[in-house]
Amino acid sequence: MENILIIGAFDRYNYGDLLFPIIIEKQMETYRKGFRFRFFGLVESDLSHEGGKPTESLAAFYAACEAQNEGNIHVIVAGGEALGVTWHSLWAALNPTYQKIHRYRYRLSQYVDLNKLAKRFLKGKTTLPFLFAKEDFNNVQSVILNSLGGSGIKKAFFEQYPFAKSKLMNVDYLAVRDQLTVDNLAENNLKAALLPDSAVLMSKFFPNEELVQKVTSEVRSYVQENRGDYLFFQINKKNSEGKEKIIADQLDEIYQKTNTKLCLCPIGKALDHDDHLALAAVKDFLRSPHDYFDADNIWDIMYLIANSKAYAGTSLHGAITAMSYAVPHVGLVVEKLDAYLNTWGVEGNQCAVPFEQLYEQFKVVTEIAHERYHEKQQWQISLMEEAFDRMVDLVSQKKEEV
Repeated sequence: MENILIIGAFDRYNYGDLLFPIIIEKQMETYRKGFRFRFFGLVESDLSHEGGKPTESLAAFYAACEAQNEGNIHVIVAGGEALGVTWHSLWAALNPTYQKIHRYRYRLSQYVDLNKLAKRFLKGKTTLPFLFAKEDFNNVQSVILNSLGGSGIKKAFFEQYPFAKSKLMNVDYLAVRDQLTVDNLAENNLKAALLPDSAVLMSKFFPNEELVQKVTSEVRSYVQENRGDYLFFQINKKNSEGKEKIIADQLDEIYQKTNTKLCLCPIGKALDHDDHLALAAVKDFLRSPHDYFDADNIWDIMYLIANSKAYAGTSLHGAITAMSYAVPHVGLVVEKLDAYLNTWGVEGNQCAVPFEQLYEQFKVVTEIAHERYHEKQQWQISLMEEAFDRMVDLVSQKKEEV
């Protein structure tokens, strides 16, 4: 039996993170190889009500990597900005008490190694949570790093963690999702395959006719009444704080000049996202009518974006959802989103813009022919299908070697 251990930050409510294990399982099941899947976070969790996969704990992951007589074991680090993520940042997203320490991380890091401290709390066995190779375990046949981001992985990262280069050289499969990450790795003499984020496959497995069965009645009614006539808008708190009036003025301009309805909806509620707080602050300045959905599950978010006139926001996976359903999209200010659009966006929409340019960029992206979005959608999906072919071949090859 081939055991596929899928690990990532699926133990917190953040849209993109919850998508990864779902899409990986769905695509790998198409090969009908009888894979056995298990899902792991830092802690045991059950976000199935929100649409996520229940996770086993980190201790269970380590035990599974050492297990004997249960078939071959393969580990997939599922996605996201996992290359340089620390124990400290992951623990802060889960523990309200530890979040207070996180607020003062820059000052405290001068005196204490916060990553080492959080690692001790969580009983981690590797220096960084998701940076390991099969040599770190006794019974793992392959380690696959799937479509990861590393827009912030600069030379200083490898100076701080000199072991990282050898780990990345020894994984069995390394794919990253944007050219900036490829360039960052190349500066340190590391090669990686450049592929889209695997979440782009969502429209393949969750077309509108299936999604409509998963969403809340409130969202279903809204889409039926307004399909293709609203802007799905989202922002996070970290990047928008102090810019709320500018953002509201831009949204008012979209409503007033294009007669496009405004749909506000949070995508990430975990630490360093806090979309619901950011949107509440913007609403205080909005003069135009608008609708707000709290989106307590990933299906509402997916369906609202898939049926919108356009998506606009700071969320990378908001934009990737739009790409998957061939919907126009405006990326705002965030570096990893800018890097992704620069790599995979349609001509004329290949960067994340400042908040002040939201209205102008909305006009640009909605005037691009739908066929061009559809072509990019199909291209990215085909690339990811080929990538999974290689991953499954790798797992099957390891099976033959054992």
